[in-house]
Amino acid sequence: MARTDARVRYTRHILKESFLTLLQEKPVNRITVRELCERAELNRATFYAHYADCFDLMDSIEQELVDAFGETLSQVGAPDVRTLIEGIYRMVDRNERACRVLIFEGTSTSVLGRMIDLARTEGLARWRSLLPNATENDLEMLYTHLSNGLMNVIVGGYYRYDREEVIRFASDIVRVSLALFR
Repeated sequence: MARTDARVRYTRHILKESFLTLLQEKPVNRITVRELCERAELNRATFYAHYADCFDLMDSIEQELVDAFGETLSQVGAPDVRTLIEGIYRMVDRNERACRVLIFEGTSTSVLGRMIDLARTEGLARWRSLLPNATENDLEMLYTHLSNGLMNVIVGGYYRYDREEVIRFASDIVRVSLALFR
């Protein structure tokens, strides 16, 4: 993979940071390229060299978060809740501003769903091997319950709960939930 030029990285960074600041003030459909460029102190041609419009920039930021989540998932072994949650916290820490604006403040309605969907196939395959007596509906409901619950505990509790408490709680919930199907 070719390395991106430092100027390009800087330009994209400043556009994203300026965009996230504007997103805290108003919804994406009310942000203009002109005001974004004024905030970033860049011209419109520079913006259009990188993005088609503000929605394209938003999609780019969301995709970066989904990709970072996918990388986290690739480092987790069989249902290891501790490693998964620690990985999610590391991913959020590395992308704290984008996560805070898009996920914690609820600006993006799709990024959490995309993350949960990304983990669905592999998560179901792992549970299928662990729970051979569970039906496909059981596995789907279990996945939906645990994945949505876990993500909501992390999102709702990122600034409120101690990480070790979240890991312990989530591990207990997963263990009890899996025990129901054994």
